[in-house]
Amino acid sequence: MRVRKGLAAGLLLITPALGPATATPAFAAETALVVQGEPSPPGGLSQATCPSGTHLTGGGYQLPPGAHDTVTYNGPSVDAKSWYARADHTAVKAFAVCETED
Repeated sequence: MRVRKGLAAGLLLITPALGPATATPAFAAETALVVQGEPSPPGGLSQATCPSGTHLTGGGYQLPPGAHDTVTYNGPSVDAKSWYARADHTAVKAFAVCETED
């Protein structure tokens, strides 16, 4: 698992009152980080998990350059600690947006 500060493009953020949202709000670099999951095998599941001391606020995925595939799942885990992504035939990489707990 690699951890980066900042945001990745194509993120889906969760807002408790409204459910999934498509707008990407701005985060202070000190309070948000993006966790990159390992690439899945073709057609497999990729998982990005927030580290201890943080909680999931959203996530997204990345397909390889030039890939034209259907993403069959892009969403949080049931326990809301990880973000999952799966594509039909291509490898995919999940990202989790995590916020530090104050």
